[in-house]
Amino acid sequence: MINYIIVLLVLLIIGFSLIVRVGRTQSKNLEEAYEYLNKFREYGNSLIKDNEDYQVYEWLTMRGPKMQAKVGELGIAKGFIPPFSNIQYNTYQIIVNALPTLRDEARDPMRSYNSLQNKIVHNYLTMIDDVLLRYIGRLENRLEDVRTQLKNPFIWLREGVQFFVQIPILLLYWSGLIKYTTYYRFSNNFIIKFINFLIILIGLGSSIITIVTGYNPFMEIFNNM
Repeated sequence: MINYIIVLLVLLIIGFSLIVRVGRTQSKNLEEAYEYLNKFREYGNSLIKDNEDYQVYEWLTMRGPKMQAKVGELGIAKGFIPPFSNIQYNTYQIIVNALPTLRDEARDPMRSYNSLQNKIVHNYLTMIDDVLLRYIGRLENRLEDVRTQLKNPFIWLREGVQFFVQIPILLLYWSGLIKYTTYYRFSNNFIIKFINFLIILIGLGSSIITIVTGYNPFMEIFNNM
């Protein structure tokens, strides 16, 4: 019985720790997203006032690819056609592509006399701003989910069991044999989730039986029935 209790506690602790780690990662991502949004708005305000802050632009550009990767599909416009262009982009990465275009449009000497040029600048500003806001909203929703999970011991158990079930896939990812996308796809596969569910169900049932009656007395009761 003690062994079952120890295993159960270990799984709960591991699961709780994994959820805490996810929460910390999401909090860090949220902090970085707000920092990038504030810097971008600072740069946008400098463009609107015709006083471009090039240092802020450099800061945004250097961190642009990292932020683009983090926002993922939220930062991709499909079938995008830039103004005054006949080229259509199937997957237009908004942050890394719209930022330099925004700079070029804002530096156009005719912008001050052309309302259409000003409209294009505002459209690009809004496009990037919306991507960042959607990404921040997603992160805040995930953090809310993490706070809910931290209050549920059954989810701790699920995460603890899932960690051990996914160890072979995790080792392949750590060794570089598979990419993160492949690891993520395998980890969220229906079969893996079903195995995880069975292990939790069997383990939890066995633990309850052992704690309440003991295995041998339970089998005697079962055989008599």
